Amino acid sequence: MNYVKNVSGVPQLVLQPRGSAKDRGPQNYKDSVEQGIRLRDVAAELGPDLAALTALYPDGVARLWGSTPTNQVNNYKARALRDRRVGDDVLFYAETAFYARARILHLLHNPAAAKRIWGADDDGQTWEYMMALGDVERLERPVPAAPILRRLGLGVPLRSLTLLSAAEYATIQPLLAAAGVTTRRPAVIAPPKMSRKRLFKALQRVVDACHGHDADPSASLLPLTVLWNIGQIASADGHSAEPQHLRSDLESILQRYGATDSRPGDAEMSGRLRDSGLLEIVSSSELWEVDRSGFHGGQGSDPRAVEANAPLMGFSSAVAALLRDPETRGRAVAVLSPALPVDIDPAAFLAEVGLAGYDSASGVLDGEKAAGSEAGDQGPARRKAARIERIVRSSAVAEKVKRLHGHRCQVCDTRLATRYGFYSEAAHIKGLGRPHEGSDQIDNVLCLCPNHHVQFDTFAIFIDSNLVVRWTVSGEKIGKLRLHPKHPIGPENLQHHRWFCGRAD
Repeated sequence: MNYVKNVSGVPQLVLQPRGSAKDRGPQNYKDSVEQGIRLRDVAAELGPDLAALTALYPDGVARLWGSTPTNQVNNYKARALRDRRVGDDVLFYAETAFYARARILHLLHNPAAAKRIWGADDDGQTWEYMMALGDVERLERPVPAAPILRRLGLGVPLRSLTLLSAAEYATIQPLLAAAGVTTRRPAVIAPPKMSRKRLFKALQRVVDACHGHDADPSASLLPLTVLWNIGQIASADGHSAEPQHLRSDLESILQRYGATDSRPGDAEMSGRLRDSGLLEIVSSSELWEVDRSGFHGGQGSDPRAVEANAPLMGFSSAVAALLRDPETRGRAVAVLSPALPVDIDPAAFLAEVGLAGYDSASGVLDGEKAAGSEAGDQGPARRKAARIERIVRSSAVAEKVKRLHGHRCQVCDTRLATRYGFYSEAAHIKGLGRPHEGSDQIDNVLCLCPNHHVQFDTFAIFIDSNLVVRWTVSGEKIGKLRLHPKHPIGPENLQHHRWFCGRAD
């Protein structure tokens, strides 16, 4: 999981108590910060965090420290856990003095890894809110803490994890310098350039995190919310509404599709997201710009105040720019769709959030009613008068393709006999409807049996760049697409279909 990075170049300062011998503080510091933890020993517990830590520690030894959770919402520890950033400095405290410093390279919430590394305390809690540290340095002389703590208006001795703002950090720099602690150059951590590959990996981490929190009802919030945000970009006027109106629309969507029994902005749901560790995912600066206040009770304990400041997650400008491309949106939808709750209709949900047609290679034609249900029970075969605009398909193109192949399916070679001859279906590779906007030309049409037409249209199968037909989920080979010399296939059309299957080249 990635926390928000400090991209300003001006670090904050985390004051970190080490803990007493009773808490195994000295031994834990020696083992996990000075000597370090071998990543291979905790690889199974680290899960998705392993890749990030492996990149940070090429020698395979990570410098880690952790904190137990707190039930409070706005005390020193809660604010520190919430607001510390990658790039911030850390001062370790023990026996009335600061004795070591480090820099935060990565933040993760991982109870399983923490328990494997440090076990649990007498209350059964583990140090699950973890920091990966770099530039670890034991100070030449311990720095007496009392003058620094008094300057900051803090109690002596230091009893809690505490975060100082950049401005507060600046006020104690002279005291640190007088004690021989040199000022480090601020760590400017520039956000990585966002690419489609990076975007899809980040979205896959969201899916993996949801699967890792199957028992947590708040996990269903993530894919629904992310897809809603993509729908906002897909809509022509997606950014015209005020934030509160957008929040209300999102809350309505989440309630309608049973993601939660309570409003996502209320204190209970905010707490669920925070305590589950999912907050760290939605707060990743790689993808999101997030109003975090509702998660940690920034307005006190009044649930109405928390609800009014519930997190409103939006994509960063770089991500939004990528998602303005329909093919990129198509693959994003394909990546996220497996994480949708199993008891909702994906087509109805996608239509509701402005992504109608993204679940089908045919798409949705202008004026055509999208999937979904209306209020009220009008019987099993209800009908409604409607004005429908349809693209006029060229029957000549379809008939030519089917005739060239003798009505044999290009995937399985089935030739379906009927009383009056043979039957096959012409399937558009890049659908004519939104969001595909494909052409009605011979290089955009396949001759398929009804079974493979349905599977191709619902993205259950795809055709790779070598014209091998494969199952989308497993990638397993089904067979080679049969060709005809007078029937060219547009590679760009096949590539478009692969994007929407989540199988882009």
